Amino acid sequence: MSYLNPDKKDSSPLERNLLIIMRLFLLFAGVYVLIFGGANGAERIFGLLILIALALINAPAYFSKGKRAIPIEIELLLLCMVLFELVGGDALGLYVKLPYYDNFMHFMLPLYIALIGMMLIYTFYFYGKLKATYTVMAVIIVIMTIGLGGILEMGEYTYDKYLANGPLGQITGNTRMQGSPTQDPLDDTMNDLFTDTAGGIVGAAIGVWLIRRNEKKGGHWKIADEIGDL
Repeated sequence: MSYLNPDKKDSSPLERNLLIIMRLFLLFAGVYVLIFGGANGAERIFGLLILIALALINAPAYFSKGKRAIPIEIELLLLCMVLFELVGGDALGLYVKLPYYDNFMHFMLPLYIALIGMMLIYTFYFYGKLKATYTVMAVIIVIMTIGLGGILEMGEYTYDKYLANGPLGQITGNTRMQGSPTQDPLDDTMNDLFTDTAGGIVGAAIGVWLIRRNEKKGGHWKIADEIGDL
């Protein structure tokens, strides 16, 4: 198994091909942005962050020689987060160029996080480490997702107030985190929190649906086996 040859175990040809395409695209995007910059030519820091994200995602497989790779479903979700956030939102400046891109991201990122959270909590449940109904598991994941969204908003406020006009702001292009082309900072923050909640609920609901769908087929969500092997 290598960067361009994902593990074929428990994955479909579509998943493997999609993973290869995303890995290649993000590697190219990271190198390009690092060398030439992004939308304004001053976003090289995001190229570095893209490459760091790829390295971290593939670190388990690299250091274990392919024996402890992140499950392909989780890696695809993580790569989507890198694609839409670091490439689209930051390097290409879509947060500024597209009026509702911020709302889109505050729905999709919590959805991805909640879905990954459902994968992890279901694994604990499947191996007898947790006793709870699927509804309770979903509620726990939604609450945690809302909490992460709140931490993100505090980070955005801190950056805008204390860091945006300093050396760090110069590196990132002095982009303001709060506010958008259609909203002032307060409305943006509150709408972000509401959208985070909606994304978390949808992600958790998808997780519950996948669990029950597999159980109706007489089995279990195979992601638990993959995570359990880590």
